[in-house]
Amino acid sequence: MAITQRYIRFIPLFAILALLAGLFSAAPTQAASSSVSPQSGGVGTRFEFRADGFTPQERVDFWLTGPDGSVQTRYPSVNADASGAVAWSWDVAPGTANGHWDMTAFGIDSDLRVVIGFSVVGSTTTTLPTQITPASGPRGTTFKFSVGGMNAGERVSAWLTQPNGRTLDFDPGEEFRIYADENGSLSWTWTAPSNADAGIWLANVRGMNSGRAVDIRFTITGDQLAGPSRYVSPAFGAPGTIFTVVVGGLNPGEEAGSWLAQPDGSTINATSYIKVDDNGVATWTWESPTTAASGTWQAVTKAKDSQILVAIPFTVGGNNPVPSDPNTPSVSINPSTIAPSATITISVSGFAAFEELIFWPITPDGQAIRVDAKPSTDERGAATWTYQVPQNATAGQWSLSVRGDDSSRSGQASFNVTRPGETMNSATPASGGPGTTFTFVAGGFRDDYEKVYFWFVDPNGRTVDGPKPKNSDNDNTVTWEWTAPSDVIAGQWLAVARGDSSHVQQGVPFTVVRTDAAPTHSASVSPTSGSPGTTFTFTADGYKVDERVGYWLNQPDGSIVRFDREIM
Repeated sequence: MAITQRYIRFIPLFAILALLAGLFSAAPTQAASSSVSPQSGGVGTRFEFRADGFTPQERVDFWLTGPDGSVQTRYPSVNADASGAVAWSWDVAPGTANGHWDMTAFGIDSDLRVVIGFSVVGSTTTTLPTQITPASGPRGTTFKFSVGGMNAGERVSAWLTQPNGRTLDFDPGEEFRIYADENGSLSWTWTAPSNADAGIWLANVRGMNSGRAVDIRFTITGDQLAGPSRYVSPAFGAPGTIFTVVVGGLNPGEEAGSWLAQPDGSTINATSYIKVDDNGVATWTWESPTTAASGTWQAVTKAKDSQILVAIPFTVGGNNPVPSDPNTPSVSINPSTIAPSATITISVSGFAAFEELIFWPITPDGQAIRVDAKPSTDERGAATWTYQVPQNATAGQWSLSVRGDDSSRSGQASFNVTRPGETMNSATPASGGPGTTFTFVAGGFRDDYEKVYFWFVDPNGRTVDGPKPKNSDNDNTVTWEWTAPSDVIAGQWLAVARGDSSHVQQGVPFTVVRTDAAPTHSASVSPTSGSPGTTFTFTADGYKVDERVGYWLNQPDGSIVRFDREIM
């Protein structure tokens, strides 16, 4: 369905239309009365808010929604008085965006939500003071980053953007935790690893409370590294798709074999003999049959001389179940829950007698770990051996695949890695298509019923709104649900939960699969520029039939021109 609307207004050149689908589909509950004074103000203004209709003495939480849709928390919470009324204030800090803001008050017991609108005017952009020492250097250089202008004591998030546009944690696999001092300043160091790409990097810094953000530019010098290229193309396809597997970083000229691990862990043969080319790259293809099971597969390549094993995940769409195999061996792991550096005992049966076994653990994010050991079965096709989990093992659900070198039979079992004081996060189901209701569990929050906020990160790195906040349970965990919409895109998603007072942030990965391409959305304006008095025609599609759509204009100075009308 397409929507076309004409509107004449004297606005500055290059006004940008922003469309927001479903803006009015979930209107907030209104209190008996609410107010803000003044209605608008600039930097240094103290806005005084008041609302009633809450349960007497209940805790009321607050947050603000800026003109760009970003959300920041207002601390601290306040208890309603004996009449159910609450009063609070908020000061406009330097650098606060101009435009319409919404202050939301939410009663923890009553679930009453009050939204009060006001405007920030006359604010100028604040440039945060930054310093990087040195500004450039080769791999191995220790860079020192310094930032000022944050709120005193606030938690600051930071990450790196590589020259290829991909993001990278400062400490891979670890959450960045640093707080501004009493002057709003902070500094930290990072040593560029030996495999860092040469080029222009960015240190992306954002205040968790103030929302102030800055990017620090620096350069890593040196020749470009020719890292091994490893991928499956396409990464998603329906049954019948021909998948191409490319694995670099092998020994030139060596032989390699390959197989495929189905969603249930069982394997099927792929290409038995592969010759690695002169560049150390092995390439093979697999035409998925029309009966191929839907879900996440793994394309496994095993080099003969280097003993390098590479498992690359890809997804087969559709709704085909995994076919039953009467010869599927059994795999058991004891204990099923362990800490890093602990040892598990693996017991298998159902393989061929006296054959060598290949096994590989798979981390919660789908990475296969190379293991050189090759246990052998006895005359009954059974075997038992041990494996020590790495000291830096990521907490979460691991899997372990076993494959017979002669029989090609395979099996899989899972085990959990937990760290002291950490609660394992989970998504149920781990994958699903549009309309699937996912249930997420995350831990590590405070046990005094801490308020937790939710959002999602899609496969393209964009943030998607989550459900409304809720309190953690008395076991330090929080559980929430989300139903994948009809236009959800396929790929690896991340469900994020963040504690309001503890600042603990947990990420739960899950996969969205679909048998067809996600619906696309488009928007256009004609003409793209014009003088005052010009009639601009805006067109946007991809919405639901009879859906209400809100719209507004952003002026060059950041202020917003709003419209009361809605379009059907």
